[in-house]
Amino acid sequence: MNCNCFDNQIIDVIGLCDVDNFVIDPADLNWSEISIPEVLIIPCEKPDIETIDKVFVKVKIISKRVIETPDSAGGDNAEGTQLTGRKLIVEGILKQKIVYTANVPQQTVHSAHFDVPFSAFIVIDGATALDAQFCVKTCVEDVFVKALNSREVFKNITLLLNAVPFIPCP
Repeated sequence: MNCNCFDNQIIDVIGLCDVDNFVIDPADLNWSEISIPEVLIIPCEKPDIETIDKVFVKVKIISKRVIETPDSAGGDNAEGTQLTGRKLIVEGILKQKIVYTANVPQQTVHSAHFDVPFSAFIVIDGATALDAQFCVKTCVEDVFVKALNSREVFKNITLLLNAVPFIPCP
């Protein structure tokens, strides 16, 4: 068996979800997972990358709204998803910081900050009112990061979104 092992560099990831404390109620089916791939470019004023040391990730939800969609009338697709006539559109920002050692003789440590928008949806109950409010809990399950070259970084985040109905105070 041939194993093509390449860069086995250990990169610290700060901001991963504690999956033991992220509880989804079994009666609550309002969740979805997304993968957010991106190529980040180190700003011109920063030196080139030699190695990536750490990645900090935080998710900020900026918008949630219920929309009307087609209804699959009780039929599931091959994945097991059933359209209900309602989806919760969730928009947010991945707030990220990449800490790296520069490719200079002094090997100084630098950081670059990135705010990357994302959009996702969660299929919700078809009887949900269009003005219904939800609290969206987020869980960063995994972060893969790799320098493509001295100026570009590929990063992929696997994100779990859980929408909990919000009942405002009277």
